[in-house]
Amino acid sequence: MTYRKCFIMLCSQYTEQECLNRNLFGDKKWKLNLLHDVEEGDIGFLLNTSDNKLIGIFKAISKPQLNIEPEAWNGNYPAQIRVALISELQHINNASTILKKIGIQLTQLKSKALVPTFPVHDSEITQRLIAHFKNPIQQVSINKPELSNKITEKLSSIDFSNVIGLDSVKDYIKKRMIDPLIDYEKAQKYHLRLGGGLLLYGPPGTGKTMISKATAGEIDAKFIELSPSIIRGFPGEPEKKIEAIFQNLIHYPRSIVFLDEAEALLSSRENQTSTVMQRITPVFLSQFSKLSRNRLKPILIIAATNRPWEIDNAFLRPGRLDKKIYVKLPDYKERINLIHYFISKRAAEFVHSSLLVPENIEEFSRKLSGYSSADIEMIIDEASLTAFNRNEEITYETIKEILGKWHPSIDAETLHKYEEWTSKYGKNLN
Repeated sequence: MTYRKCFIMLCSQYTEQECLNRNLFGDKKWKLNLLHDVEEGDIGFLLNTSDNKLIGIFKAISKPQLNIEPEAWNGNYPAQIRVALISELQHINNASTILKKIGIQLTQLKSKALVPTFPVHDSEITQRLIAHFKNPIQQVSINKPELSNKITEKLSSIDFSNVIGLDSVKDYIKKRMIDPLIDYEKAQKYHLRLGGGLLLYGPPGTGKTMISKATAGEIDAKFIELSPSIIRGFPGEPEKKIEAIFQNLIHYPRSIVFLDEAEALLSSRENQTSTVMQRITPVFLSQFSKLSRNRLKPILIIAATNRPWEIDNAFLRPGRLDKKIYVKLPDYKERINLIHYFISKRAAEFVHSSLLVPENIEEFSRKLSGYSSADIEMIIDEASLTAFNRNEEITYETIKEILGKWHPSIDAETLHKYEEWTSKYGKNLN
């Protein structure tokens, strides 16, 4: 059993009573496409922006449509959903704090009110939100294809604020993939396609998986992670699982499909010796193409790989993984931020003051040129373990000792290979 999706629509002190009297929620005409995922039976809430209170609990008894009652609100809010109260009418004060706490991204209106960036939310958000009401409704089931229990399917708990560095990558993703979803009205006028495909490639340990999860957090999207294990099974089973996953995306208001170790899932057909991959590749190509034709559905496909040259060129064409970003090793300033971040995780009484002297941090950053963020974390972890075993503080000398024994995980030859591939296919943001 699982909860239905939920939708949150806005009112003010002037329109709240009319919403309740008419059992009708309304919004601007252009919002209709943002509401198109709402189905009969989905859970509804009304957010009074004047009083910062959330009103519930309702359910949709119609699909979103224009002018169910044309005269409502003097015709100012024609994108409408007919609702019915399914629990005693309840008000929750300080709504914006609660919405943020349960993981909903908020946007500030001109009136300074904080409101959900998107009106429709996943069943997981529904469950968290309903828990704040006194008499939660019974669970309402929805029919979805069953997925393999090896597939990670969840809402992301992080956003870009949790990602150290990678500013150029974050900026690129924000401008090309996030902003059109947030400024939906403007995006419609420019006829922009929502969603799309993105390939993140580069050395291991540079934050490709984290930036993918953070992107999901930025848009309140369901994060569905596919690993190479999905292709295991009897003949025909992997294909069915992949098709079910992509068909299931229609049930989510926004979703990100993350392909980890993409070179194993999208490998070049020239190098394929497995009959399984010969069957899997056409399935992925077909599903990618179907998504690209649906311009209004906010579904992002993000693939991450350490070996982009092993991916079939067909996946790199327009409409598939057409955005390709080289996620490089951290630069000097990013290494300083990473060192501060990883050291800050240790209790202050076990960190020697010399370790935080700016000149020492800067020296470490220079010495760590060519190291990945994962390398830097491991070096500081090893220094911490050494100090633990010696029952002493983590010192500047301890980290120097570990650094002298630790070599970068990426060699110069591999870095040159990334540069060559970037010059032909990818995008270097630095």
